[in-house]
Amino acid sequence: MGIKKVLIVDDNPAILDIVSELVSGAGFEPMTASGGREALEKAAAERPDLVLLDINMPDMDGWTVLRKLKEEGITANTKVMMLTATTDVGTDIFGLQDVVSGYIRKPFNNKDLSDRLRSILEEKAAPPEAPQPKEEPRLFSLFGKKKGESEGKEKAAKAAKKYELRPGLSYVVKEQKAVKSFEIFTDQVTHNIQGLCITRQYPAIVRQEYGLEETPIIWLSNQLGKVYVNPANIGILGDTIIRFIEKSDDSVVMIDGIEFLIVNNGFDKVLKMIHRITEVVMEYKSRLIISVDPRALDVREMALLERNMEVIEGDIRPPVKIAR
Repeated sequence: MGIKKVLIVDDNPAILDIVSELVSGAGFEPMTASGGREALEKAAAERPDLVLLDINMPDMDGWTVLRKLKEEGITANTKVMMLTATTDVGTDIFGLQDVVSGYIRKPFNNKDLSDRLRSILEEKAAPPEAPQPKEEPRLFSLFGKKKGESEGKEKAAKAAKKYELRPGLSYVVKEQKAVKSFEIFTDQVTHNIQGLCITRQYPAIVRQEYGLEETPIIWLSNQLGKVYVNPANIGILGDTIIRFIEKSDDSVVMIDGIEFLIVNNGFDKVLKMIHRITEVVMEYKSRLIISVDPRALDVREMALLERNMEVIEGDIRPPVKIAR
């Protein structure tokens, strides 16, 4: 066998030089890429044995690169270790945990990095480096299931379903608080439909209030050390939702927190993500429920959001009688 090749991907030239020397000193052949696009080209051409992949890069983040490597089948024979300066990977790992061999934190110890390289490339078990999220374990296993498997489904309710959502359609629920949306979503997932909930509310509170025990919940939060999706990582969020739909035979997705996503990304980016999701919803005969407070959007934005979607007026209530 020839010398094993290691592709180092980082936008910092100093990191590339240092790690290249360490890789060479460990007995492997280093190659470098200063960005995500270059990394994809070299990985496809050279088929390295290992990719050391930086997460934060200006042209394309490491998670996007990793997804493309997986989609192109490169990760079937190439191992990947993520270079990260943070101690929390959040839920950016969703759908990718099967192709990540480990993490190397910056700043790193030279000996530790050399030991990790040998451990990975010599087929030995590597010691855990980055903490895995401890909450919401069902969400991780759900994305690893084969299409049609039922893990993540709620226990079926005895009562008849109250709301019939047509497969392949997306719904906008106009309400000041996500009450009607949760009512509709809970009705679906308790009638043998696999669900995914994205919300600004704390997952434990959602589970307690709506009796959701098995349904995976993604928390939109800026907090570190929690199981969350950073609202600024809108590409990762969209990919996660799409992969859930593709993995499920009969599914429903609820998004509560569109306003929060718009604040962090701008309306146009959020609308583009929603369009991506609605197309997959149509293709895979899924269902999408979006809770939105009309007060947070202007007339144009609301019209664009409602286009090609069914509209539900969630705040309609019986008339209130005023005593005289």
